[in-house]
Amino acid sequence: MNNKPKTPQQWMRSRVQPQTQTLQRYAQFAAELKQWQQLFRHIVGSPLADHCQLLNVRDEKLIVRTDAAGWATQLKLQQNAIITHFQQDAMIAVNCLEIQIKPGEDGARGGPAETLTRRQRILQLAENSQEPLRSELLKIAEKIW
Repeated sequence: MNNKPKTPQQWMRSRVQPQTQTLQRYAQFAAELKQWQQLFRHIVGSPLADHCQLLNVRDEKLIVRTDAAGWATQLKLQQNAIITHFQQDAMIAVNCLEIQIKPGEDGARGGPAETLTRRQRILQLAENSQEPLRSELLKIAEKIW
């Protein structure tokens, strides 16, 4: 008896219907997800697309991960446009956007150098934001300086 697990190709060649159909559904979903991720990047544009990733589409929700709360705010401001584009262009039923924030590996360490870095990040966000968020971010950046 061979205890080695079968590869996906072996499952696809086998005549076992439930497993073959399941793998075909996964392969189809993976291809659709890749297209949806490209559509998402196109809709949100740069620089937001560089800090956000569409993870999944499930239960009529777009599940998106960002690397900072500021980018999550930008996504919330575009939420209605994103949902509308997905309903029209991807032709999938989407009713809401679930945003998960997962900061990068660099994490806050405190200290004067980190304060300057935070200020620079806020200024970058302000530069790429629309009013009234832009003016609020500029006020916050002034307080940090």
